[in-house]
Amino acid sequence: MVKLTSKIVLSMILVLSLLAVESKSAYAALFDPLPFEDRVSGRNSNAYLPMKVRPTTQEQERFIQEIAPHAVRASERWGIPASAIIGMSIIESGFGTTRTAHFANNLFGIKVWGGNSSNAWQLQGQPDEDFEPIPIIENLGPDRIIFDETKRRDNWYRQFSSYEESVNFLAGTLLLNQRYGFARDQYRTRINNGMSIENASREYLFDIAHAGYNHLGGNYYRDTVGRIMTQWNLFQYDRRTEEKTGNTNTNTNNNTNTNTNTNGSVFRDINGYWAEESILLAAEKGWINGHSDQTFRPSNHLTRAQAATILTNFLKLESTNRTVQFHDVSNNFWALDSINLVAQNRIMNGNSSGNFSPGTNVTRAQVAQIFYNAGFYSQSSSNKSSAFTDVRNDHWAITAIETMRQEGIITGFSDGTFKPNQPITRAQMTVIIHRLYENNEELRK
Repeated sequence: MVKLTSKIVLSMILVLSLLAVESKSAYAALFDPLPFEDRVSGRNSNAYLPMKVRPTTQEQERFIQEIAPHAVRASERWGIPASAIIGMSIIESGFGTTRTAHFANNLFGIKVWGGNSSNAWQLQGQPDEDFEPIPIIENLGPDRIIFDETKRRDNWYRQFSSYEESVNFLAGTLLLNQRYGFARDQYRTRINNGMSIENASREYLFDIAHAGYNHLGGNYYRDTVGRIMTQWNLFQYDRRTEEKTGNTNTNTNNNTNTNTNTNGSVFRDINGYWAEESILLAAEKGWINGHSDQTFRPSNHLTRAQAATILTNFLKLESTNRTVQFHDVSNNFWALDSINLVAQNRIMNGNSSGNFSPGTNVTRAQVAQIFYNAGFYSQSSSNKSSAFTDVRNDHWAITAIETMRQEGIITGFSDGTFKPNQPITRAQMTVIIHRLYENNEELRK
């Protein structure tokens, strides 16, 4: 019986060993070896290389044909140029033949920066790029270093169920965040101002790379991806998007009170967006409007004139006997009435020079002060010590910021900052007024 059991165990070990060899052989057949796989020819730089002798011209064509429909739908939904999405996927994934593309369906090298994440795949054997030096297990020579992979955060890449999910995350989440969101709006502005689709798409690449997407800079990324876009005529997909959405040569008015698409209509650029519920409520209530091209542009910044209009709509402000006049607001200015109303009600004020600065972006600190001025709190904060790492205890808006934080109306960021000088976005404003609406019975009457 003991002999029989031993034979079974040995057989199982042999089978598992063969499976491991087979798995490793299959892996090695696809990619150049890494240092821990081959101590002679394995190199850390191999981690980024595409599959061996790949891709062929036919494989490149098939990859573009597969990605293009996802990119076009993403462009229609979020406004990112389709040619840029396809070009970026080609450059970043080697036409889908890099390790991250093959094993994680991650076409853009999007990292998670955290070990053993449930939604990530580990790319082993890459050079040391972490925040802190990674322990070296063995140094086999130049570019042939075996690192302790358990101590790394930079080798975890977001894992997607499909290429489509990867494209949607890039276009619908990453490129719409506070760092890169402006580039989409710049792209649309350039198109509306008559710039060619080709040049506008290339400039989009410059904008995101210059903002930090690619460490080699805007010129490099625009030129490198731009050549791919020209080689494969990827701009044809931008033209399809423009024709389908009816945006070709469409002029867009940036004034909040003259935009259309209200009454709860679904904006084509907010599906799945983190503030979608608040945006739809604000549009339904008539507090803030969308644009004539059926977009909301949630990451756009708000000017003081636009904020005054939103506040007037949201608070249903009425005129008082107080006389106000600003040197920089003409009698035919589109937001004159709203500016007068917020000033009369002492919610937004001008400066000592008698100017309102209607075209200046309103910051997060100013918004906290605005709602503090409007009396949206149960008790003014007596906390003289800031809860945020980037707000000094003697900051001019410390009481307003702390009070609004205390009331749960305005929050900070996950890194412990408040970013008081950062311009507030249209989406952020809708979330704030949504919270106020839910918490205030008078506003719901």
